[in-house]
Order: sequence, then structure tokens, then C-alpha cells
Amino acid sequence: MKRGFTLIELLVGIAVFSLILGSVIGIFISAIQLQRDFLKKQQVLNQLSFAIEYMSRALRMARREDGTFNCLPEDFNYDNSGGTISKIRFINHLQGDDCQEFFLEGGSLKYKKGIGSTEETYPLTLPGLVIEELKFKLQGESSADNLQPRVTIFLKIGSPLKIELQTTISQRNLDI
Repeated sequence: MKRGFTLIELLVGIAVFSLILGSVIGIFISAIQLQRDFLKKQQVLNQLSFAIEYMSRALRMARREDGTFNCLPEDFNYDNSGGTISKIRFINHLQGDDCQEFFLEGGSLKYKKGIGSTEETYPLTLPGLVIEELKFKLQGESSADNLQPRVTIFLKIGSPLKIELQTTISQRNLDI
């Protein structure tokens, strides 16, 4: 007597194998999509981390205007030009007492250095990262207010992730 598989047994075996293989492939594709999403989120967070750290380092070492730099009103550490809260100007002691400004333009975080004909503008974030809102809240910006200079930065990201981020930086040098 010959032993073998019937056609029905063979078809059932192929169907079960196909179902198992389809499930494994579906799980594999889902894992790859999750990894792509995670990498996009990580890239956004890395850009934000860089931008916040760069601004924090510069703002922490800001210097008071003593009348020699023509960047800010005299005896001010920071200035929101024109009363806007979406940009801040200061004298960066770390970069040769250069007049600098952080601001939002076209959904991108940028900084400007220099005054007048020597102004240069640079992006702090890549074009794919859309910043919806940027606010600077100043405390102690003038030496006359007897407060230690502090800047609170608020960022609201709209794309590709929705993130709101806030941090406060205190000036390293005492405002005496």
C-alpha cells in the first residue's frame, strides 16, 4: 500500500501555510512602518534639542548693553524689538560680543547676527520641521528692575509632530 497525501490534504496544508506566512509578513511590514515613524519623531526631537540648546547657550551668556555695541537700549540685557514676543535680540558674549537675534520666519526658526550691512541670517531648523509659534517672555531685561535676567522660550511645533516645548534660561552673569 502506497502512502501519500491526497489533493485535499495538500490544499489544506498550502492554505494554512499561506495564512501563517501572510500574518508574519503583515507583522514585519507593521514593524518597519513603526520604525520609520519612530525615526521621524527622533529626527524632529534631535532638531528641537539642537535649536533649544543653541539658543540657551547664547542667551545664558548675553551681556548688558553699555552703549558701545548699538544693539540694545542702554542697560538692557535682552530686547523684544518692536514689542513682539516672537523674536529676541541680545549681545552674545560667547561670540565676540556680537549682536544676535532669534526669530520665527516662514515656519522656520532662524537667527541673525551682526548689525546693518554685516547682518547674516541662518536657519536653526531644517525645512521639514514647521514651527507654528515662538514666544520669548523676558524678566529682568533691564538692570533698573533689580531682577536676575531670565528668558522663557515657548515653541509649538505643528508638523510632522505636534509638540509644545518650554524652557527658562537664566543669565549666567549676575546683573549687578
